[in-house]
Amino acid sequence: MSQNTPSKYIHGYLETEQDRLRNQALVIEKPIYDFIDFSKNKKLLEIGSGVGAQTEILLRKFPNLQITGVEYEIRQIAKAKENMKNLGYEAPQIEFVNQDARELSLSKKYDAAFICWVLEHISDPIRVLQSMKTFLEPQAKVVITEVFNATFYTYPLVPAIMDYWKVYNDYQVNIGGDPDVGARLGDLLEETGYSDISLRSGGFHLDSRNSEDKKTVFTYWKNLMSSGAPLLLEEGLITSAQIKAMQEAMDELSERRDSIFYYRFIQATAFA
Repeated sequence: MSQNTPSKYIHGYLETEQDRLRNQALVIEKPIYDFIDFSKNKKLLEIGSGVGAQTEILLRKFPNLQITGVEYEIRQIAKAKENMKNLGYEAPQIEFVNQDARELSLSKKYDAAFICWVLEHISDPIRVLQSMKTFLEPQAKVVITEVFNATFYTYPLVPAIMDYWKVYNDYQVNIGGDPDVGARLGDLLEETGYSDISLRSGGFHLDSRNSEDKKTVFTYWKNLMSSGAPLLLEEGLITSAQIKAMQEAMDELSERRDSIFYYRFIQATAFA
């Protein structure tokens, strides 16, 4: 998740963050992958493969795939290789290449492509989609899942949470990202020449009827928000007290019977 044009990556590369990415992928696996089918594909190109959090799920669900993961940050590749080795995956089923996704230089073509939580970090996603298309076979299947952070809502609304969330998202914009890029996926794919584009909205609407899932997702989201705290603190955009207040408020909402968690992401399917 770090194929980013900005010089700064809001989540950072600490080991705790690398572990969070794997845990996050597992928490949100079902709403993403229930609508993905790569069972008829053989060679998949994953853009922004990071620590291999999504790669791991792809290989488990679609063992027919051979995956090439493209990642900009060498520290993420090292962690991804370690994770894959521990899970028993090796070449030729999986390989990682250290490249800028805006300027790909690959030795083969692929019949499928996958991007998840990556374009939000890139100031010029059009270049990524154009570069990727060069290495896709005709009618290759493309699935992209991206954030739409403006949809985040809790009941009750807590200023400590929403104020922090605004600082978090404003900073992502300032370093060249787009926390609402999911809403633009249809236009981005259309502009870069992909066809048969379809969009769906997925995510969470959790209340008293699913209290355990709600607790899990509140904790996951607190950790997601906290992952940006070191950089926001370093930039002087937030204080330690504000971070603590956000975290405590999220914990409190996770325990309240009447609390609500709501968030939507956007998933696009298209063909090269």
